[in-house]
Amino acid sequence: MGQYIHHVPGRIRIRSNAFHCEGERAAAAQAELLAMDGIRSVQVRPRSSSLIVQYDPQRISHATLFAALEDLGCMAPVRRDTTHVRQIGETFGKALVGAVMQKAVEQSARSLVTGIV
Repeated sequence: MGQYIHHVPGRIRIRSNAFHCEGERAAAAQAELLAMDGIRSVQVRPRSSSLIVQYDPQRISHATLFAALEDLGCMAPVRRDTTHVRQIGETFGKALVGAVMQKAVEQSARSLVTGIV
């Protein structure tokens, strides 16, 4: 399954096969989250490998909450760099220009052959 995150302002649910917060680790994660300003409730569900946090979006941002969940090991790091997006865009742009150039050359060759015949 990988990792599934469902987020609406005020509530986040993380479900992951990699999330195995049980026993003391679950209690520690729950206590740390509840100690944060703006956290209303924390439910750790080891059987379903999930965590549900209800929070006040006026007092804590989802970015701060995500960072805390990453630090506690409850969630895999969220990719924040955009380098890969730029590289994909550049690669796509080069491929598009190459395809357009190829079509233009093919059209020119057809026009030349048609003109000769």
